Amino acid sequence: MRIHSKEKIEKIKELRKNGASINEIVSALSVPKTTVWHHCHEIKILPRYIQLWNSKRGGSTKRKQKSWENARIIAQQLLSGPKRESAIMLAMLYWSEGNKKVCEFINSDGKMINLYLNLLTELLDINKEIIKPTMRIFSGMDEQECLNYWSHITKISKPKFVIRLNDGGTRGKTKYGMCRITVKKGAKTLKIIQSLIGRICEEG
Repeated sequence: MRIHSKEKIEKIKELRKNGASINEIVSALSVPKTTVWHHCHEIKILPRYIQLWNSKRGGSTKRKQKSWENARIIAQQLLSGPKRESAIMLAMLYWSEGNKKVCEFINSDGKMINLYLNLLTELLDINKEIIKPTMRIFSGMDEQECLNYWSHITKISKPKFVIRLNDGGTRGKTKYGMCRITVKKGAKTLKIIQSLIGRICEEG
């Protein structure tokens, strides 16, 4: 069964040929981004619209450069201010245990998870409403006991936790499994933390 009409799919392709970006097509036709990409990612831009297309891509690059510039400014302000030691702690924690591509931090040490969350709140004003906690446990562990523990550590209600179970029938080396803290739409936060790390390395 066709989810979208043939006419709408043809319109997606037409807009793409005319140099429209995926986001522009999504906005114009009110269709999911995945649908737009599926139908237009192999469509070639018509020659007369190439210049327009390239200008949009350049705009995206400029926005990315600007966001990095802003992140470096914030990092420098933190390292030059009264919370310098906290900023260094955040950078070192994340450098050790953080994800390099998305703003995620995972550990089995409750004290470390608690410290990381406190630093996010203190330095970057991160609201826990945009925090996605994930608990990873092993078969053989008491799920409810582990959930109670991580909810207490993070001060985040239990229903908000995503629970992952590792197969293998082993408790692993941890009593309560592991907790992963993800900042939703955390690209800006990740850039600031990476800028902190970079600046500290330069100072050294």
